[in-house]
Amino acid sequence: MTRLTALISLLLLPACQGPAMPEPPRLPDLAQGVRSERPAAEPGQCWAGEESRWFQAPCPDAMTPERVATLQRALEVRGLHKGAISGEMDKATRAAIRRFQEPLGLDSDRLSIEAARYLGVVPVELDLPEPEEEEAPGDPASA
Repeated sequence: MTRLTALISLLLLPACQGPAMPEPPRLPDLAQGVRSERPAAEPGQCWAGEESRWFQAPCPDAMTPERVATLQRALEVRGLHKGAISGEMDKATRAAIRRFQEPLGLDSDRLSIEAARYLGVVPVELDLPEPEEEEAPGDPASA
């Protein structure tokens, strides 16, 4: 009887596990966005770096104290930021940025836009299809 109970338990176990968890987001390869020359300035785009290593970065006006504090918390959760959550881009924050980005292919203490998106500091831009406009009943265009 014990074998039958164990068998029934094993058969019912998958039913108790619930839905499968989604895959975690993949870490970005920050080296992909590095350019040898500084690109021309465009509205809403900012670049950081030096000499032959330029990469897109959050614009300074987007890095409000609230966003910097969010960045500090995101780095702290990952065990990279050891300082206070001050909302200031201080030495401890820059060191934590470097510790996060360096294994991902970007040895810089300036935050890249891809790292900022991955950490949830700036919005992720999605290429979604435009919604189709529904024609209203009696619309002359639908005749």
